[in-house]
Amino acid sequence: MSRSLLKNLAEEQVFLLDRSKKDKLPFPLKGIVRLIDDKGRTLAFLLDKHMLEEIEEDMEAANPGFLDSLDRSRRSGRISGEAVKARAGLK
Repeated sequence: MSRSLLKNLAEEQVFLLDRSKKDKLPFPLKGIVRLIDDKGRTLAFLLDKHMLEEIEEDMEAANPGFLDSLDRSRRSGRISGEAVKARAGLK
């Protein structure tokens, strides 16, 4: 799990859900937001787009099939990581 995800979990925002306002959220959706009812029970966790993308990337990177293909590619020596970065314009 990424460090930023853990940091955002520690800094989660907690809001009491007002069931009378069903049109839109009465707060900005940033990071991780936990909705609670009037008894303090957690109803839902909301994630902003950036946080959801980070979680998806972490899950994909932890996939054994992906890790195996990455190892095979590295061992083949066909193209280096530096060349990939240069082609992607990251260097």
